[in-house]
Amino acid sequence: MAEIELKRYTIKDGAWDAFLDVWRQIVRVRRRHGFGVLFAFADREQGVFTWAIDHQEDFDKAAVAYYEDPERKRLEVVEDYVTEYEIRKVERVEIPQ
Repeated sequence: MAEIELKRYTIKDGAWDAFLDVWRQIVRVRRRHGFGVLFAFADREQGVFTWAIDHQEDFDKAAVAYYEDPERKRLEVVEDYVTEYEIRKVERVEIPQ
């Protein structure tokens, strides 16, 4: 069963375009390490960006390799556009028909 991580960031005023440019690069690196992107939502009015990722095998092992990736290290500038964040492991809940 896939592990899922829900990520919520508060984006600095005026930083949306720069943040999204870096985030799109982060997605490419995540995928290279076997992560899937389940969804991404931008609430520009509230300044909140929410997305979820999953991994079908060993999430934590893949995360270590991801964060050690030299390209990901160059993308740490993403922190320049975020004032706070919350990252939590979550589980999928089936939606009734």
